[in-house]
Amino acid sequence: MRRTIQFIERLSLWGASLSAVFLSLIVLIIAVEIVLRSVFNTSTLIADEYSAYFFVGVVLLGLGFTLKEGAHIRITLVTSLVGERANQVLNIMSTLAAIAITTFALYHTSIMVFESWQLDMTADTISETPIFLSQMVIPAGLAMFDLQLAANFLKRFL
Repeated sequence: MRRTIQFIERLSLWGASLSAVFLSLIVLIIAVEIVLRSVFNTSTLIADEYSAYFFVGVVLLGLGFTLKEGAHIRITLVTSLVGERANQVLNIMSTLAAIAITTFALYHTSIMVFESWQLDMTADTISETPIFLSQMVIPAGLAMFDLQLAANFLKRFL
């Protein structure tokens, strides 16, 4: 059990590292766009599109690590009003609900990516990027988040 949790936490760290790479790519592509526009009076024509794709990666690939580090925003109004036992029950229920919702989203986004690939869908932009490439990060990030939710559940409640 401990090795599984350690593996999941390493996977979350890997996701956070990839998230940082995507953030760096956003900075790079915007810097290139600024230089091209101000110095050469031209554009990449893809900066907005790819920055948006990379931003999705930044957010979703960082979810698991953010959870692992306890950095997600918590609303403590209810938990501050109840006792420790009720607090533990609320935490169990909210973690299980989060796992269920994330698994549901993971399932449906995986279908979305597969269908985009199967139908050879491309972005309606000048780059005509295959849509499944930009969508793949969604189920990947959700899977890492789901696994980290499960690892947190196992660490805290079992």
